[in-house]
Amino acid sequence: MPDSMSAAIASLDWSITPLGDRASWPQSLRTTVDIMVASRFAMCACWGPELTLIYNDAYAPILGARHPLALGRPLAQAWPEIWGDIEPLIQQTLAGESVSVEDMHLVMTRHGYEEDTWWSFAYNPLRDDDGEIVGFLDICTDSTAKVLNERRLETESALLRESESRLRALINATSDVVYRVSPDWQEMRQLDGVELLADADDRTVRWIDALVPEEARPMVLAEIERAIATRSAFELEHPIRRADGTTGWTWSRAVPLLDEQGAIVEWFGTASDVTGEHVSRAALAASKEKLELATRAARMGQFDYWPQTGRLEWDDRCRALFGLSPGVPVSYEGAFVAGLHPDDRRSATSAVVAALDPEGSRLFDTEYRTIGIEDGIERHIHAQGIAMFDGELPVRLIGTVQDVTADRRAQATLRETEERLRLAVRATNDAIWDWDLVRDHVQWNDALETAYGHPLATVEPSGAWWIEHIHPDDRARIYASIHAVIDGNGNDWTSEYRFRRADGRHADIKDRGYVIRDAAGVAIRMVGAMLDQTDRKEAERAFQQAQARLEETVEERTRERDQIWRSTPDLLCVATLDGWFRELNPAWQETLGWTEQELTARSFLSLVHAEDIAATRAELARLPRDETIFGFESRYRAKNGNYVWLNWNMVSRGGLIYAVVRDVTQAHEQAQALARAEEQLRQSQKMEAVGQLTGGIAHDFNNMLTGVIGSLELLSRAMASGKTERIGRYIDAATTSAQRAAGLTQRLLAFSRRQSLDVRAVDVNQAISGMEDILRRTLGEEIALDIRLAADAWNATSDANQLESALLNLAINGRDAMPHGGRLAIESGNMLIGEDGNHGFDQLEPGEYVVVRVSDTGTGMSEEVMARAFDPFFTTKPIGQGTGLGLSMIYGFMRQIGGHVQLSSRPGEGSTVSLFLRRHHGRPDDAEARAAPPEPIGRGECVMVVEDDVAVRMLVVDVLEGLGYDVIQAADGREAVAILETVPPLKLLVTDVGLPGVNGRQVAEFAREKLPGLKTLFVTGYAENAAVRSTFLDEGMDMITKPFAIDELSMKACAMIEGVSPRPL
Repeated sequence: MPDSMSAAIASLDWSITPLGDRASWPQSLRTTVDIMVASRFAMCACWGPELTLIYNDAYAPILGARHPLALGRPLAQAWPEIWGDIEPLIQQTLAGESVSVEDMHLVMTRHGYEEDTWWSFAYNPLRDDDGEIVGFLDICTDSTAKVLNERRLETESALLRESESRLRALINATSDVVYRVSPDWQEMRQLDGVELLADADDRTVRWIDALVPEEARPMVLAEIERAIATRSAFELEHPIRRADGTTGWTWSRAVPLLDEQGAIVEWFGTASDVTGEHVSRAALAASKEKLELATRAARMGQFDYWPQTGRLEWDDRCRALFGLSPGVPVSYEGAFVAGLHPDDRRSATSAVVAALDPEGSRLFDTEYRTIGIEDGIERHIHAQGIAMFDGELPVRLIGTVQDVTADRRAQATLRETEERLRLAVRATNDAIWDWDLVRDHVQWNDALETAYGHPLATVEPSGAWWIEHIHPDDRARIYASIHAVIDGNGNDWTSEYRFRRADGRHADIKDRGYVIRDAAGVAIRMVGAMLDQTDRKEAERAFQQAQARLEETVEERTRERDQIWRSTPDLLCVATLDGWFRELNPAWQETLGWTEQELTARSFLSLVHAEDIAATRAELARLPRDETIFGFESRYRAKNGNYVWLNWNMVSRGGLIYAVVRDVTQAHEQAQALARAEEQLRQSQKMEAVGQLTGGIAHDFNNMLTGVIGSLELLSRAMASGKTERIGRYIDAATTSAQRAAGLTQRLLAFSRRQSLDVRAVDVNQAISGMEDILRRTLGEEIALDIRLAADAWNATSDANQLESALLNLAINGRDAMPHGGRLAIESGNMLIGEDGNHGFDQLEPGEYVVVRVSDTGTGMSEEVMARAFDPFFTTKPIGQGTGLGLSMIYGFMRQIGGHVQLSSRPGEGSTVSLFLRRHHGRPDDAEARAAPPEPIGRGECVMVVEDDVAVRMLVVDVLEGLGYDVIQAADGREAVAILETVPPLKLLVTDVGLPGVNGRQVAEFAREKLPGLKTLFVTGYAENAAVRSTFLDEGMDMITKPFAIDELSMKACAMIEGVSPRPL
């Protein structure tokens, strides 16, 4: 709402105006003023018998020097010079008719002198709360500039038409100049100048200098040269010296006359006097410029439509009213019709057709809405124009368009306001009365019948009827109070009384009235509204009774609450947000030992354990955000120096903390005792498991070491005695026992998830198919092998060798469970584990898996056996037939690659082991061909071997030297680093991973700093960081695992030295 008039209306002492004090204004007047002041259109409201003037900011400039004194004055005093012109229109409006005037001429003296003005305005009746017309609302627009522009446009158009008429008469009355010139235009052979040019019998040469002004000669000569060069017509409009010595304009056209050979013989031409046309065009351009300035000032757009050709021209203002950018091409259908509101398209185009009808008015005057073609904005447009005809044929429609969106919206708002007021009167339950005091005639609205049961047709329309229906005990009082206002100087009346309904019951009424007076101050009318407050009065009485009962109930509940407050073992309190107690129940002293006075004299944060202060402050900081805190626990110092665990449930209201606190010290002590007991149990179980594990390892390793040591002793004796026939037997026995020990260590690493894995994409179907022959030989003839592979099985993330080993191990377990034959099934498939957790595989992360299931029809397992199936060294096989590491190795391998293994079995129903391997989106590598052991191919290339175990180092050195390489040895990482400082010409570094001090990986990184790209072969028995090769090895690195075969070491070393890089992981 604008500040200036809003403030002026608010600050004016209205009690000295005919409208009286502003607080007494009826709601209808208040609403009208609020709408008017909020509008940006010039509006004023005239209210009451004297039509007191109220206006908004946009109207204030119209008053000129009379503002702001005109505010609150009768309209006739504010506009005395035009009162005689507008009074008939005002009387017509006060009679109930809306009046709209376009471009009305009014002579005003707003600034101390008379001025001609033109105005477009609309008068709309204003009604009071009773629906009676008490004034009018004026929405006005200063159209002076528009009218003056239109008059100028008419004058200029008349001048233009007169000029065109003279030009047309001149053309009809004269003939063109005829001339002939030589082929080169140098000789004028004939010139009949009529009245334009003097005849030129003696002007045969230098005619251009004589007839063409100097400034025009270059363009004339240029056109002559073009015409001669192209042997085409000479056409040019140019200045010319006329016979009377003045300069005019001529349109000259000459054609060449050619001989049979195509040579120019002479030129024959005519010249027309176009001086008048040239002047007219200049005048027309100036007129258009003036018209453009006028329409731009009036915020109007221009259009020009040629219906016979469909040509349409708009200025940019017109384009803007159709939501188009400046300069955008327009057409009748593509711009005008397309931009019309769908609901107005038929009427607008019909108005165009009517204007182009020769039997009609030939005027185009209509309103329509547009929907902006580019911006989508709806606008209200007032279009005016005139059609031009050639006989009966319409040839042109020219006119202007003006944006009247704001006016139409203001009118719609006013209509809506009036409709709301009218509906409010009809819809209200208040009985509204209008008392004509002069005629003693009272008019009621429908609520008298709907709310009080009195049919309007039977009600006597007099003040006496009303007074007679007031309760006898209230009648005299009401009569006296009403007449005190009427006979006095006041205008407002309010009172309460009982009014008799048609059924005889009385309603409790609150009545408000307003007295309207004439210019002499005599009361002539009184309007008011009866509010039925029977229900409210009864509710008040019921409320008073309920309040009395409530006070009794509250008092009783307060006693109960106080009893709970004093007797509950929970600690209840009210505290401030910065930690000061306001109220405490006795349980605080019983729990902490501090008295209430001691607790309220200090911040409770001073009692919080130092380790809990930060957390306590953080929880308190959440309370101002209206968060409720449940179960927050912290320690508080009791008076005896001990700390008590308190569990807080808090909420913040009105800047205070309301809390219920419970002593949970005993629960904490019990939890600590339970934790200690559980830790002791876990330690006991761990020691039992370690004892079981070490016992099993010792048992199996003693058996294997017995085979190795015994075979080597027998070998030594045989060699000493020369009995060589048993040497091979002893060597095989020692080798077999050593390989069994190596297998045992691999199983232990797999169980502990520390084996070195070559993880990559594996084609599970191919791996299973490739094992079919060995599986059938392993199972024997009594067991049927059933392989069912899913054709669409995905590639899996795995180590191919370990997967094959796991499948073979499961097949052997299945075979041993079927001593009398049976069927072993191996299946592959895909499985998608969802996020919802309803898949039944609690230990599997959501994702895509390849599933391999191995099932047998053997003896099965009990739940007790299944519970221990993955424990190391646990076996149900007879002594000597199993180590108990098979399933534990498979379990460790699957967990190491991010998969899972699941076992299901029932006694007598066989067993199924399911391997879940994560899907790999890469392609599997082709299987490496098994190469024969390499022959010595070295040419003295330098190789460094770093190994802390003397025997292993000796073995590796001997193998490499046997292949023809020059070997440098180092017993540990520090010795290797010292040698590398000299930068030897190494081709390969062979190093153990688990070296003491500086490990093998660190040695390799140091070597590559000295020798970038040095190839490195790691040897490991166990290294935690090297468990998964893909995360340990860089480009040019590879790894073999102890114990390794001599052939494997030889092939790896040769391949790397000879330039065959290890395949990328």
